[in-house]
Amino acid sequence: MAEAKKPAPQAEPADSGKGKKNTILYIVIGLLVLALVAVTVIGGIVYLNFQAEKANGDTVASADHDGDKSKEKKEAKKEKSDEPPVFEKLDTFTVNLQGGTVLQTEIDVRLSSEKQKDVIKNFLPRISSQVNLLLGSKKPEDIATTEGKLKLMGELKQSINKALGAKTDEEGVMEVDFKTFIVQ
Repeated sequence: MAEAKKPAPQAEPADSGKGKKNTILYIVIGLLVLALVAVTVIGGIVYLNFQAEKANGDTVASADHDGDKSKEKKEAKKEKSDEPPVFEKLDTFTVNLQGGTVLQTEIDVRLSSEKQKDVIKNFLPRISSQVNLLLGSKKPEDIATTEGKLKLMGELKQSINKALGAKTDEEGVMEVDFKTFIVQ
């Protein structure tokens, strides 16, 4: 006759809730692991930056300690910069350049102090000889351009300082300037 229908067995609701709980648990654990990795990476970056700044600070500190003399020199230069420049006129030089062209020039040198004027005067014969040799070794095309003249000024400075036995600009010539420069 009519049998009562029994409801079909359904899966236990506890199993379906357990699957959701496991998924949420895995997501939470994953997020915690990611957060832990992020904190570790950020901490490492901060630590390395701190170490780098500390190393730079130590380098600067040791350079400051080792460079006390250079600080004193810089301060002396600042004091000297307030003084007017000191110039000394060298001879007028007339030399034959390579190729038969003649160069006539007047050279002024800038010195670090008035005391250096006496040194220049004492070494003038030696300086003149070195300058004549250097100028006579040039070709007209070597000194035709501004760059060539600037290069020659640097070479003259080195040559004069070598003749003086100077190791620094404070002991010798700081700059060389041409008052006249005539190539014929």
